[in-house]
Amino acid sequence: MRILLCNDDGYEALGILTLARHLRALQHEVYVVAPSAERSGQSHAMTFFRPISTSRIDAHTWAVQGTPADCAALALHHFLKATPPELVISGINHGLNVGWDVNYSGTVGAATEAGLLGYKAIAVSVDLQRGTPLALQQDAFDRAAQLTCRIAASLDHLDWPTGEILNINHPGVEVRGVVQAACAGYNMHVPQIINVEPDVYMMGGSERVNRGDPSQDVTAVLEGYAAVSFLRARQSSPSLSPSLDALLEGLRMDATP
Repeated sequence: MRILLCNDDGYEALGILTLARHLRALQHEVYVVAPSAERSGQSHAMTFFRPISTSRIDAHTWAVQGTPADCAALALHHFLKATPPELVISGINHGLNVGWDVNYSGTVGAATEAGLLGYKAIAVSVDLQRGTPLALQQDAFDRAAQLTCRIAASLDHLDWPTGEILNINHPGVEVRGVVQAACAGYNMHVPQIINVEPDVYMMGGSERVNRGDPSQDVTAVLEGYAAVSFLRARQSSPSLSPSLDALLEGLRMDATP
């Protein structure tokens, strides 16, 4: 299978290198188009009407000085246009992308761009904290890569909803099982604003883990399961709102002379 890999941690990140190695060991044809440096938290941001520098690292790898979504767009519209991939995978991300985090995630943003362009796309993340020893990181990425390879090999049996992407979150340890879970479970966090110096601020986030409903992805991962969810690539609501119709009808009546 021809597979495109993107991420938000950079083309040299351990997660994407590990996933590429596992996929190539299974004889997949793997291409990597990823940021030249870490671009986490970029969501679906794209660089419009400004130059984007790229570097061809080798026959199968490009480094892009842009966002994760830029990487997916450049790969699918240009670099791999003549030989498009059969699957796009974004990751493996250093850290979870569960609940509301998917709104901020550059990992999910790259997969979403591919999904909007009509490709089957998967976002993959693993539960790793800052400062985790390298050996434990490698073990976690190996486990997540093995699961991703198994899922990729079984996609022909999946009824893939149009306009959706698959979101995989792995606990980083030997899993108790793999479950379908709702993308939910983090409390909406209040950003932490730090005044570094006059007129200079740094924004972070408070703890968001909320162990609650076992049907939600964050709880599933905290309890040792790998959680798999479908996410809509398109943000439009699938249904019309009767109350919005009523409001608009009122506006039309008010505008009638």
